[in-house]
Amino acid sequence: MKYTKILITFLMFSNITINYAQKTNSETRKFIENAEITQINKDWNIKAEFKTGFGEVVSFFPVEAIDLKSNIKVKSLQMDMTVIYQIAGKNFNYFKSSWIDLNEVDEFTIFIEKYVIPNLKDKTERKQSVTYIFNSREITFSFHIEKSTRRISIYLKNNGSTDNEHYFWTESQVNKIPELLTMLKEIK
Repeated sequence: MKYTKILITFLMFSNITINYAQKTNSETRKFIENAEITQINKDWNIKAEFKTGFGEVVSFFPVEAIDLKSNIKVKSLQMDMTVIYQIAGKNFNYFKSSWIDLNEVDEFTIFIEKYVIPNLKDKTERKQSVTYIFNSREITFSFHIEKSTRRISIYLKNNGSTDNEHYFWTESQVNKIPELLTMLKEIK
């Protein structure tokens, strides 16, 4: 009986710790999900976009979400991602929108400016690689260098869990990262 109580207490404590340790979705997603009637204004004039030869695309652009009942407004960065995946030899499109809150946009800007841009032309020695990773609540952005190859990968998250099945990567579009930085700096 004593061991059962100790085990139950341990399991409850572990569960609470795990729940608090996990990151939740963005404040923007919570705002949109909790509002009864929402308007989302997208600014397509300020956009950064990465595409693959397979027709996959990731677009970053500023948005303003408005709760139409309370007139409360939230600004953030939206990321739309369309990737292609296969099941039993057939191609399927997967689309999802994610948001990066403004405080995370500041961190993302610093990450791109300080760690990615200065290393865009870097190479590594044989059997070496370098990866720079930015984690927000809803996305993981990875910049990988191996020999003379550079690649960006973008993974989406849901309630803090990374979706390793539906992600975007490109080597041919790495040169567009400065456009992403320019766009990030324009968001207010």
